Amino acid sequence: MIDCTRGRALATEAVAFALASGAEQAEALASASDHALTRFAGNRIHQNVSSEDTEVSVRAVIGTRIGVASTNRVDPQGLEECSAAAAEAARLAPEDPAFPGLPAPRNGQHPDRVSASTLAFDADRRAEAAGAMVAASAATGAIAAGGVARDHSVVAVANSLGTDVAMARTTVRATVLSTGAAGGTGWASFSGCDAAGLDAGTLGALAADTACRSADPMELDAGAYTVVLAPEAVADIAQFIAWYGCSIKSVEEGRSFMSGKLGQRVTSPLITLVDDALRPSACGLTFDFEGQPKTRVALIDAGVAASPVTDSYWAARTRRPNTGHALPAPNSQGPLPLDVALEAGDAEASALIASVKRGIYVTRFHYVNIEDPTRVTLTGMTRNGTFLIENGELTRPVKDLRFTQPALEALDTTLGVSAYRQLVGEEGGALVPYLLLERFMFTGRTA
Repeated sequence: MIDCTRGRALATEAVAFALASGAEQAEALASASDHALTRFAGNRIHQNVSSEDTEVSVRAVIGTRIGVASTNRVDPQGLEECSAAAAEAARLAPEDPAFPGLPAPRNGQHPDRVSASTLAFDADRRAEAAGAMVAASAATGAIAAGGVARDHSVVAVANSLGTDVAMARTTVRATVLSTGAAGGTGWASFSGCDAAGLDAGTLGALAADTACRSADPMELDAGAYTVVLAPEAVADIAQFIAWYGCSIKSVEEGRSFMSGKLGQRVTSPLITLVDDALRPSACGLTFDFEGQPKTRVALIDAGVAASPVTDSYWAARTRRPNTGHALPAPNSQGPLPLDVALEAGDAEASALIASVKRGIYVTRFHYVNIEDPTRVTLTGMTRNGTFLIENGELTRPVKDLRFTQPALEALDTTLGVSAYRQLVGEEGGALVPYLLLERFMFTGRTA
């Protein structure tokens, strides 16, 4: 796979071709990926795949007209043809009077986020990890399914104003679903930059233990309950709030909970939601897809709607600072936060459970969708480890429940936040704690 030096060279070369084709300004995004995945089901590996690709996307600007073209032919002829296509598309595109031009370069810190142990996480090592997760379920008579993925990527951005940045990174993600007797299921996952942090045996044991404890679940009536949400469930809430409510585009268009409410309290003061690609534990890029350095943005600060993220277009249009959150062009979504984190509290997860007289513990949510972006009303169901909390202890397993709940209203009832946080999900993921919420609305049982 290409390295950062080669990525920057490809992007710079594509910019030169676009200018030669008549573009007044030009930008090129070179991205390379080496992806490998080992999947297992029925307590055995059934798939092992890998793919490698390099792509260059060119944005050509003529006046306020913009054209974009992309190719995975990265020889000189392929880049020249792609750049010419972008310039031709710009000539035919409608004008956008609000387009401020491409952004000038800005300095930033762009560390190499490549782990040697992840690069060495080959098919044999992935098979060993899968085997350890399977063994934990097999030892209890349960059946395991899941996957172990390893990614190595390089992204480079150059433009005709002098932007020239590149960054490499690695990520690992492992998931395991254990299915035991009498309807019991358990789930566990790992996400990170470094494969050395993956303890597959412990991950598998957690899923298998949850499956055993989930056998013969009881039915529970719909209604509002006090809940303790594990990080897997919290991540869904945090990311939906960030994605649908924290882009300046959605704020300006009146589709966000922040619209007309910046500076107002929207959740409990215990909640601080940020986008922070610069934290040491982050796995994402530290620049956006225009090559602009990302900044830490407090989206919700101690319960107050603080600031949306921006890119060069929307920063100019709204006269706000550019926070460095552009997506690849062409982009109808506007800027987005991709490295979400919910700030830690000071409680132990066990103490959150111990404080609940009667409530529900949720391991994770499933099939979550948004009904109303202005209230961040989410609907979905619990999955793979839902338990009744009685007198401060997890007691009986509960059949999965459906919910429809405005996320901000739920977070406004936050009673506790754990000190422990877990990185959940793919790409930048979400770094989130356990949450104790006084009120969460369940609308019924699943079939």
